[in-house]
Amino acid sequence: MRHAKRTLAALGLAFLLAGSALAATVVKAKSYPTGSFVVAGHVVAAKDVLDARAIPDMSGKPSLMVTLAPAAAAAIKAQAGARLPCTLDGKALGSSPADALTSDHVLQLSGDFGDYDATAAMARRISGHDPVPDSLSE
Repeated sequence: MRHAKRTLAALGLAFLLAGSALAATVVKAKSYPTGSFVVAGHVVAAKDVLDARAIPDMSGKPSLMVTLAPAAAAAIKAQAGARLPCTLDGKALGSSPADALTSDHVLQLSGDFGDYDATAAMARRISGHDPVPDSLSE
């Protein structure tokens, strides 16, 4: 009985240490090449893009949602009700309502971006990384 308890204790400790080592392993996020993203004449660096993703618009077509860091959003001087023209590598992406940028730091762009995969690739080109998971379960 005594040996069984020691064996179980040793086994439990081994699992604990193995789990700790696994938890300590840092998974490096995949990065992607970025382009020149410009909002209302202001160049936005990829480091200032918290998230960029392809989402369906009201008609079900892919659109872009880009979330900026608060400081980057504040640096883009926008008046309420204005539209902010956006470009990627000099190509027009459309314009986003300034109100969403000032309140939520979000740019909402609808246009003819191609299919969902092409739009998702464009989002990665803006941010340099995959979209942030919607929940911890992803």
